[in-house]
Amino acid sequence: MLSIFTGCSVKDATLDNKDKQIVFKKVELKNFDLEDLFIMYAIESENQRMYYNAKELYLNLFENTNNYEYLVKHLTLATQLKEFSLVKENASKYMMEDIKEEEIILRLYTFSLFKLQEKQKSILNAEKLISKYKNDINYELLGSIYLEDKNFLKAYEAFSNAFLLNNSSNTLLTLTNIQFFSLHQKEEAIKKLENYIEQNEYNFNLSLQLLTFYEKDESKQRLTDLLKRMFVYYKNSDNQLLLNKTKTLFLKYLVNDDVNLLISFWEENGEEDDILLNLYGMTNQSSKAYKLLNKLYINSDNMDYLAQQAILEFEMAQDKKTVLNEVISKFEKVLQTLDNHVYQNYLAYILIDFDLDVKKGLLLVSKALEKEPSNVAYIDTLAWGEYKLNNCKSAYYYMKQVVDEIGLEDEEIKLHWEKIKECNSDFR
Repeated sequence: MLSIFTGCSVKDATLDNKDKQIVFKKVELKNFDLEDLFIMYAIESENQRMYYNAKELYLNLFENTNNYEYLVKHLTLATQLKEFSLVKENASKYMMEDIKEEEIILRLYTFSLFKLQEKQKSILNAEKLISKYKNDINYELLGSIYLEDKNFLKAYEAFSNAFLLNNSSNTLLTLTNIQFFSLHQKEEAIKKLENYIEQNEYNFNLSLQLLTFYEKDESKQRLTDLLKRMFVYYKNSDNQLLLNKTKTLFLKYLVNDDVNLLISFWEENGEEDDILLNLYGMTNQSSKAYKLLNKLYINSDNMDYLAQQAILEFEMAQDKKTVLNEVISKFEKVLQTLDNHVYQNYLAYILIDFDLDVKKGLLLVSKALEKEPSNVAYIDTLAWGEYKLNNCKSAYYYMKQVVDEIGLEDEEIKLHWEKIKECNSDFR
């Protein structure tokens, strides 16, 4: 709020008379021999972020020169430092009507009253400010005071006037928020946003607000339609940042309710990405996921895609033995580049379970356990490898850790436990 109220109006025009010109009084200045030196010190203090020093220097400059530009600098810094009592005191003390600095001094004075909770006095001064300087910033200040005072109708009127002048998306955010949540004019607020968004390149912040309104109003179809339009607009305008943000919004609003709609929309728009891959995983569409992984790997050389493809290939196969060579080849290629414990354990288990290279499997799972020593899946692989080498005591030692941790609900764990117990004559 502060940066707005200490700045300049977006438009100098007024609601009443766009050609109205204010004739300002000339202020008689005083000579001050040290003015240049004080200015230098003040600017340097600001550059060094010594704002308290700068604030006092500007006040000293004003009092010695009668130049109201220095008073504005003083009041602005005091406002930024939240010294609202000081702003109130010096603004009222030195206020002069019809000078070019009057507007901003009166605005800072009004804002300080607002922050000091002197609401009625701040409203009176804000209305005085607007009676003379009808611009968007002053209307927004008045609107903010009314909003704080929970006078929502007056706040709405003030922000409406500001919006007529600046057509700003930020003003519209506040305006429609008041309309939807405080005045309960839900459909009017929605229509206002819809019209603006269509004409202003799908402003992302306003689109977010509209999505929130749709969600609150339980307008699922309108929410979905807006997301689709945003997606298409940002994609056609090659705005990758906003396109990615819109994809995230799709997941937020729709993934739990209509994952099939998401998949269809992604496929129709040629979005072959990680999101579609995850959606295939959620819906157990392994064949589509496998084909997409192949495309993603070819286009990127990302070894994670190749590893995931190997896992899917193995899990999809009716006869695992027919794909062993291809799956192992993929994993070996991956592990030449990636030191990944998940892939190390997966290959280790295949090598051990199919008696292809148990010692290599044990070496791989040992590497995986270095990274995650308490992972029960990895300890199970280690126990199974020790069993395959007839190291029954070691196998029992490791397998007992797994059983103690997760029990025997899993059929594969149960099988391993029974085999390992049988292996070791001490525990028959």
